[in-house]
Amino acid sequence: MFDYHVHTHYSNDCTFDMESYILPAIEKGLKGICFTDHVDIEYPSASIEFELDYSKYTREIKRLKDRYNGKLEIFTGIEFGMQPHILETDTAFFQDKSFDYILGSIHTADRKELYGGDFLAGKSEHNSILDYFNDMIFCVNHFKSYHNLGHLDAVSRYINSGSFEASKYMEYIEEVLRTIVQNGKGIELNTSGKRYALPYFHPEPSIIKLYKQLGGEIVTLGSDSHSPSTLGYGFDEAAEILQHCGLKYYTIYKGGKPEFIKL
Repeated sequence: MFDYHVHTHYSNDCTFDMESYILPAIEKGLKGICFTDHVDIEYPSASIEFELDYSKYTREIKRLKDRYNGKLEIFTGIEFGMQPHILETDTAFFQDKSFDYILGSIHTADRKELYGGDFLAGKSEHNSILDYFNDMIFCVNHFKSYHNLGHLDAVSRYINSGSFEASKYMEYIEEVLRTIVQNGKGIELNTSGKRYALPYFHPEPSIIKLYKQLGGEIVTLGSDSHSPSTLGYGFDEAAEILQHCGLKYYTIYKGGKPEFIKL
């Protein structure tokens, strides 16, 4: 299988270099990996800068592709943090760059970060979650420079109660999914949810089923690894979930074009 969500030391929140993932990926029987390091322009934290040295990043991937040719397929990718107020800046970022795969993600709500819980300050959980989905709706409607939407219900990791009922927000989720399908985009099945002590991956099965019912067919698999030890985490279970939701294929991207692989 192919792991299409892997972070390295090019992401501010990871310390592992690219090559440290290669042998573990081969040992686990993965056919390929896509490095999707963070870029979050104007990320709302003074202590974290999610920027990317594109030239250095692409040179290193080329070196690894040459060195491990025939042993592991390696793809260029990026996890791009989308925010409504900087979509023009976001779009400009890609004018002189190319990637096999662009994973668009929402890491903020109303310009406040999810990770530290800042998005909850002075608001109820419900209203904070609405901020998250409203930002997502705006971004998928106005930002075109991505292929798949990452960990759609990731906000569930960060609410104080530790619980999330997708049914309460299905009106918003359906609007997101309809837009994605209409624009020829896809979603990610991100297996990190259970590593955050949640009972499901991202997104939960009810959302994947709705995506399929709306005509969605494009789903990548990603471990969201920040360590080689979690490469391919839960992928056998993830494949079963996709099949149970009515999907027959999962997707990889090469040169920005989707390819479908039978489950």
